[in-house]
Amino acid sequence: MLQAYVKFTETAPDEMSATGLVLPSEQGPRFQMLVGYCGQPSMGNDLLRPLRAQLKPQVDGVIATSHLEAQRKWFPAAAARPSGYFVANVFLPELSEASIAAITAATQDARQRFTVLIANFRGAVTRVRATDMAFAMRRPGYEVDVSGSWSAPEEKDSVERWVNALRDKLQPLSHGLYVNALSETSDQLVRAGYGSNYARLAGIKKKYDPTNVLRLNQNIRPNRSSNT
Repeated sequence: MLQAYVKFTETAPDEMSATGLVLPSEQGPRFQMLVGYCGQPSMGNDLLRPLRAQLKPQVDGVIATSHLEAQRKWFPAAAARPSGYFVANVFLPELSEASIAAITAATQDARQRFTVLIANFRGAVTRVRATDMAFAMRRPGYEVDVSGSWSAPEEKDSVERWVNALRDKLQPLSHGLYVNALSETSDQLVRAGYGSNYARLAGIKKKYDPTNVLRLNQNIRPNRSSNT
């Protein structure tokens, strides 16, 4: 299914968004795809027809709806809140056979409360130079969030180990990460998130926040030298 997702995203137009989710179920891991098309519903359905024929989804909830209603369905206000939550992130230039194999193997043995979210990067966001923005992720590829949650404190360590283990398997295949999807941080992770922009941003931080007042984030420290 992940291979079908890759094939679909490689040819989808800018107006079509597609996010993949690997989720637990009583029957084992399942794959869910969240799709959105900004345009005529008939054209969106035409684009989805080959995907529907190949995957034969168990549940097909794609309907014409407003943007506001779509957001409510994706992020329901009444969603259950776990006691704890841990997420790690990598950016993959491609969803290769090796990365698919790593995700498949990890989710087969995962605890019941996990999510692997795969967001496809393409279109307008990849037609901006990395140096024009703060975030350096401007190449086509896939942002992968690996997350787990727990309801009892004693589950915390095992959830974090599982998340970090899958992240470590994917890391050699990755190029950067998204800093807003990290439960833990370090100077190394922040530098990986901002890439070649880090030195320029450190210089800006030194100018406008030399005492590091704004530090409760994935922090760029105002070092004496923007290269250290």
